Amino acid sequence: MTSSTFSALEMFKIAILMEEEGYNFYTNGANYTKGKTKEFLLVAAGQEFIHKEKFTKLFNELSTNKENDSEYLFDPVVTKYLRNLIENQVFNKEEHPRDAFTDLKSALTHALKSEELSISVYTKMYETVSQNDVTGILSIILEEEKAHATYFSKLLKEIVA
Repeated sequence: MTSSTFSALEMFKIAILMEEEGYNFYTNGANYTKGKTKEFLLVAAGQEFIHKEKFTKLFNELSTNKENDSEYLFDPVVTKYLRNLIENQVFNKEEHPRDAFTDLKSALTHALKSEELSISVYTKMYETVSQNDVTGILSIILEEEKAHATYFSKLLKEIVA
């Protein structure tokens, strides 16, 4: 992504859709599991939900007084287009949830991979946005995503050991 390709509002719309996709992915995985794996997936889903809320708040703040510039982003066709850009890039829907979440190790492996891909996407966004308020929130989200990846990695090492 380059700054000439997407506006800040478009990037935040994509981020909202990514977090929504993550929430749905983890929630769906929890439907096929129980015990510690289910608990882990529900916590991961909750983290995605919190990020979506943060991005939605920032999107709404940025779009205030820019209704003419952002109105098209509420169009279902535009939303579908943006969703198609990210679909299967972070949370691969081609993998059946039963295979992705057969046990805690599998769930952690998939969650870690997803967090690492999210970090990559958000890093590219961060590098292309020049607005201080936008880079500030992206920086916070990036740090949270990195903390999640570190935590998932630590849990994975603990269960493998």
